[in-house]
Amino acid sequence: MILARIQGHPARAHLHQPLADSLGLPSEVCLHSSDPPDPFAGYRACLTEIPDGCKHLLVIQDDAVVCRNFAGAVDSISYSNPDTPVCLYLGGFPQGSASKFRRALIHKKPYITLLRSPIVPLVAVLWPVQKAREFLEWTNTARRMTRADDGNAGKWRNDTNQEIRVAVPCLVDHPDMEPSVKGGRKASLGKDPLRRALHVAEDGLAYQW
Repeated sequence: MILARIQGHPARAHLHQPLADSLGLPSEVCLHSSDPPDPFAGYRACLTEIPDGCKHLLVIQDDAVVCRNFAGAVDSISYSNPDTPVCLYLGGFPQGSASKFRRALIHKKPYITLLRSPIVPLVAVLWPVQKAREFLEWTNTARRMTRADDGNAGKWRNDTNQEIRVAVPCLVDHPDMEPSVKGGRKASLGKDPLRRALHVAEDGLAYQW
């Protein structure tokens, strides 16, 4: 079974049910808010108490937008990647991985391996349950932790040399239509290419995953 957990913020409640309906997967909304804002605490909540029988956990931000036939594509990706986390979104950063993604798109390769970088793009990640638990356990003792969820995931990937793949093309876009829940940044309203997905599939089942 694949369970989807929406990393949600109460200020974005209007997004949660439409996103859940679009996923086509069993889903839960994990709400978190704090002062000061702490996105990583919200991400950790998504990784806790994963039910028995769940083989993969999809964690997706509440302002993400998925492609057509998303659930079928995610199911195929889960079978091809039983032990490796797969990012279903990649924007213009990290730049090295973005360049690698563009080359893979030209050559019709379904995945790249995320290069070593300060972050892991966490807009939408398909986690094998064991890897989700390993990441969560690592956070309990890791040093230099911050409130940035993508930065902490980057530290885990770099400290453990964990392979993380990126689906090519992306199955998820991040149009950035909502203000940041961390505060201090307005929505780019789809105009910032670094925050948009590099290339999103129109139909997730049109590719051999």
